[in-house]
This record gives sequence, structure tokens and C-alpha cells, in this order.
Amino acid sequence: MKFYILFLFSGFFIASVFAQDQDITLRVLGQSNYVEYAESNVAMISINESDIDKIDTLNDSIANLGFNSKLSKIEEFKNPNKVQFKIEDEDISRFDQLLVWFSDLQINVEKIYFRIPEHRFEEEDKNAILALNNANSQAKIIANHLGYKVYKILNIDDETTYAHPVYDDFDFDSETGVLMLRLLELLGGNSLFKTESLDPIRNGGYSLWVTYRLTMK
Repeated sequence: MKFYILFLFSGFFIASVFAQDQDITLRVLGQSNYVEYAESNVAMISINESDIDKIDTLNDSIANLGFNSKLSKIEEFKNPNKVQFKIEDEDISRFDQLLVWFSDLQINVEKIYFRIPEHRFEEEDKNAILALNNANSQAKIIANHLGYKVYKILNIDDETTYAHPVYDDFDFDSETGVLMLRLLELLGGNSLFKTESLDPIRNGGYSLWVTYRLTMK
């Protein structure tokens, strides 16, 4: 006797079952989620060449407030009549004061964003363990519901960009491997390397499929 079952529980987890005789093969999607936080706030401003003295006034105010960073000129800005600057700081309360000064001095704000660090791939092992634990919990719930118990794990399928045999010979800890990993993520449109964000946090997740053998209790 053979039968297939597909489980979708309120959008939280997915599992498929193949049964033959007394044993059941169960495939579960395990997931873990994480949050990465912005390190600093960034403002890009521009000013007419004729009003460049306002930058000196702004620099004095910045120094008096005790900012860790200073205005830096953006050389590649191509407008011949304007000058563009950038400033970055970790303290949001002081950054709000910056915006007040920009307004008072009638300095044009071109762009404001949060700087989020590139994703730390050394944390992926921890995320993988959490995803596996998540799959194990789901497998036990499903097995118990069917009157079975988890006998063993048959297979773990890591759902990542580079989980493919063609990349087996790459040492992703080497300089070449890191460059290859970055290229793969960028080609895939992955946001993990993007450092500019309109939000102060970046939500991410790690997924893997785990196949189990279940036996009757």
C-alpha cells in the first residue's frame, strides 16, 4: 500500500509524506529567521558653490556636538555648480540634530539612509542548526499525529545558492571562494551584500529540507 500526503499548517511549515507498508518517509521544511541591525545613519547633502561657507558653519556645529565623524566631500559628484558631502554617525539622537541644522542653514538633503553591514556568513552554521531543530520539532508533531515516531534522518537538503555539486570543489573560506560566493549572491539578486537601507533592520531566513523515516509506535 502506498500513499502521499502534503501538509501545509497555517503557513508555518510544509511537509510531504510517502508511506509504504509500516514505515513512512516524511520530508519537512525547516526554517530559522534572524534580524540584522543598522550600524549607522548616513546623510548626503549638496550645496551651491556660492554658499560653501555654510559648510564651515556646519562643521563647527558638528565639532561642538562631539560627532565621531566629519563631513566628507564626494569628489565624483558631477554638477559643476554644486558640491556634495556625506556624513555618517551611529547616534540617532545626534543625527536628528543634524537634520535640524540642514534645515536651518537651507542645505539640500539629497539622501538619508541606514547603513547595514554585509551579512556575516560565518553565522550560517548556527542558522542551519536552528533550521534543523525547527524541522525536528515539526517532524515529531506530524509523526505523533499519525501514530508514528521519528526513527532517523535520511537526508538533509540545504537550500542555499551554492548547495549544488558544481561548487563542491570551491573552498568558500579562501579569498577566491569568498569572491565566488559574493558573485553568486549578487547574480541572484540577494540583498545580503547591500549596505544601504531605508529600514534600520534587515530580516533574513535560512531554510533546509529534512527527510525522515518514521516507524509505528
